[in-house]
Amino acid sequence: IMQFYERRARRILPALFFVLGATTLAAYFIMLPYELADYGRWLNGVIFFISNIVFWRESGYFAGASELNPLLHTWSLAVEEQYYILFPPFLWLIWRWRMRAVWIILGLITLGSLVLSDVMATRMAGANFYLLPTRAWELLAGSLLALYLLRKPQPTGRLAEALSLGGLISVLAALLFFSSATPFPSFYTLLPVLGTVALLLAASPQTLVGKFLGWSPMVGIGLISYSAYLWHQPLFAFARLLAAENHPPLAVMLTLSVLTLGLAWVSWRFVEAPFRAKGRISQRQIFGASIAVGMAFSACGAALFYSNGFLQRYPADETAIMALSNNEYGDYVRTGYRQVAGRPLSADKPNLVLIGDSFSQDFFNVIKEAGAFSDYAMTARYIPARCQISFGTDYAEIRHLIAAEYRRMCETRSVQQSDVDVIREADIVVFAARWQSWAASRFEQTLRAMAIPETTQVIVVGSKAFGANRRDILAAVRTAGISATARSDADVLAVNDILKTQSETAIFIDIMRDFCPQGCPLFTQAGEMVSYDGRHLTAEGAKMLGAVVFDSRLTNIGFEEDSKR
Repeated sequence: IMQFYERRARRILPALFFVLGATTLAAYFIMLPYELADYGRWLNGVIFFISNIVFWRESGYFAGASELNPLLHTWSLAVEEQYYILFPPFLWLIWRWRMRAVWIILGLITLGSLVLSDVMATRMAGANFYLLPTRAWELLAGSLLALYLLRKPQPTGRLAEALSLGGLISVLAALLFFSSATPFPSFYTLLPVLGTVALLLAASPQTLVGKFLGWSPMVGIGLISYSAYLWHQPLFAFARLLAAENHPPLAVMLTLSVLTLGLAWVSWRFVEAPFRAKGRISQRQIFGASIAVGMAFSACGAALFYSNGFLQRYPADETAIMALSNNEYGDYVRTGYRQVAGRPLSADKPNLVLIGDSFSQDFFNVIKEAGAFSDYAMTARYIPARCQISFGTDYAEIRHLIAAEYRRMCETRSVQQSDVDVIREADIVVFAARWQSWAASRFEQTLRAMAIPETTQVIVVGSKAFGANRRDILAAVRTAGISATARSDADVLAVNDILKTQSETAIFIDIMRDFCPQGCPLFTQAGEMVSYDGRHLTAEGAKMLGAVVFDSRLTNIGFEEDSKR
């Protein structure tokens, strides 16, 4: 078992540490402090092989885009290493029994993990994707094959040709036809996994597929594949971080793809290969060096995290822009809203019901910061932005309008009859969302289907986009100071125009035209950020927007004295 761990250390750690060193150095100069603080936490996740757990716990609507994380790819390395740490001792414990019992035990665990992954695919997709219990069956498939080959020879002849060709076709089919709409892992994942098993079992050098895979260019790719895996995500993530709207040109990404292969060859030739030569470095040395370097990276990660990404490097007037992460700002957006979400209607006070996604959470904060509707009991019903606010149309008719990967979720997470029952009992109902054109163009039909009583005041809040991420905000404040503005988003303006024509019986609030008549302000008069991600509001931004909305649109119904009158 110790020899096995030694082989894993030689295979995995030298190249990993080499790439982590280069990535950490680049991160220091490229990432903003709040990003660098997150990077420090991710770095420790990588070192202790728990990055899959770290990324699972951090995944969510308000988390930064995953493709901007230079260490995201290490989730799969963490899953593998968790398996490789646990599996040898477990196999040693059950090896005392007959081989048939070992087969049964491992087979049942494999089957259980597979079934669990299919069940979790549509219920807890994040945990299903990242965590070992739902990924173990993919690795166990290889272990079961290894057990089989301990006692049985590889197939030969026509059977080997058929199995190896079928395996290659299966892997390629998964590559070509699986999409973000494919639940993964799930029963669908059997296609590439069993295809890989068939290749390992039957693609000997005597088969056509085996000869193809043994062709020297293919072998060369295989030799550098681990290093290429390590290099590609940092290069792509840093390019996205530095590009306008995080979308580098295709030429840049193609160039980085070639650079990935070049760096992979260098690290394979000068890092991987030397450390895998046992004559040069002993087992004690490889373990000792691994622990020492790992602890050094862990200390570096802790320093990045606890120093808040070395925030003190920046001038005092810029630190507020870069101190908090998107998740920390997101806590403000959703915390107050959660206290009223799902709350039953009040029998003692007039009721205001909020319907929508994170933009309805934003509008809840606008109301609270403005001190409006203070004599109303508030409740909320959350509808994910991916599902949109739509009612009265058979789901089969609109299913194709929803992104494929969210269609199954939206069957139960879109507006339900129980939500409409609450809306009909409200005194005021507010619809606020990140509207898409298809839902905006059907909104009049949605209102008719809801059959909201005429005594209920309906307020519809248009979408918003302030067009600046944190790097844009930093650049703007350096050139224009706190008077900096961002251009209004033309697509959002167009959707709001559609929504306005569909909301003739309601009070319509066009945030973009009310708040951004001559460009969207990035800062309040006190120099505080209005939005941290170009779409969601800070507390100061909610106060500023509240003053505009309740002065221009809702003066007669927003405040206690007016509503009583």
